[in-house]
Amino acid sequence: MGAFFIYILKSAVCLVLFYLFFKLLLSRETFHRFNRVALLGVLLLSLLIPCIEVTTRHQVEVQQAVLSIEQLLMMAEMENAVPAEVETGEWQQAPDSVSLSWIQIVLLVYLTGIVVLVCRNVYSLLCLIRLICSGRREKQERGITLVVHDQAIAPFSWMKYIVISRKDLEENGREILIHETAHIRNRHSIDLLIADVCIFFQWFNPGAWLLKQELQNIHEYEADETVINEGVNAKEYQLLLIKKAVGTRLYSMANSFNHSKLKKRITMMLKE
Repeated sequence: MGAFFIYILKSAVCLVLFYLFFKLLLSRETFHRFNRVALLGVLLLSLLIPCIEVTTRHQVEVQQAVLSIEQLLMMAEMENAVPAEVETGEWQQAPDSVSLSWIQIVLLVYLTGIVVLVCRNVYSLLCLIRLICSGRREKQERGITLVVHDQAIAPFSWMKYIVISRKDLEENGREILIHETAHIRNRHSIDLLIADVCIFFQWFNPGAWLLKQELQNIHEYEADETVINEGVNAKEYQLLLIKKAVGTRLYSMANSFNHSKLKKRITMMLKE
């Protein structure tokens, strides 16, 4: 378990560094598809780089610091695994009440965080499925299923489903359906699923949460771009976004039409 924890720490450091690199150089660009691939590449690299071992003749200060942390964790784990030895050289039987060391407490907190996040996402997924099953479903093109609800609900898409209220469908159905269909065609739900799995194991890492948020922003930029390319008036669409911005996002794993960062979305639509 200690080796796995060391791997997670290395991966977290790589993820933060790569995310900062992306934020400084690429986040303001309008190459949305490239930025999306770059963020997914950041996740992949942060998982692979800790597995690579580089040997040098002279250890640099950073490498020495990392090695000392690794040795500290491994030594703490070995001390817990080996029973205490008495002064006479004989092995002492472990007492009934075993005290937890600091490394065990850290690992316990880490595992508790994973369990809490998994339970929260499973509950959210069950609520989402129940909402989909309770609406009136209509088959659309490309295997997409439209779920219409009579009550007021913020439009969103998940996997092959588009959930929308009857009022929104009658008033602004064309714009919303183009937007949500773009999410489905680009498989944005798969991206969010990958980001959620990363957060499960790196819930303590702010970079993992920020990366998911950045990925959601790029998804909205791509969908907004598709709506404008389909001939929808840009000003009317921006007014629609402002109107729907007061809605509540229900599920973090779904692509919601009224996603936050509205100012950035409008700014991106005005960029060439």
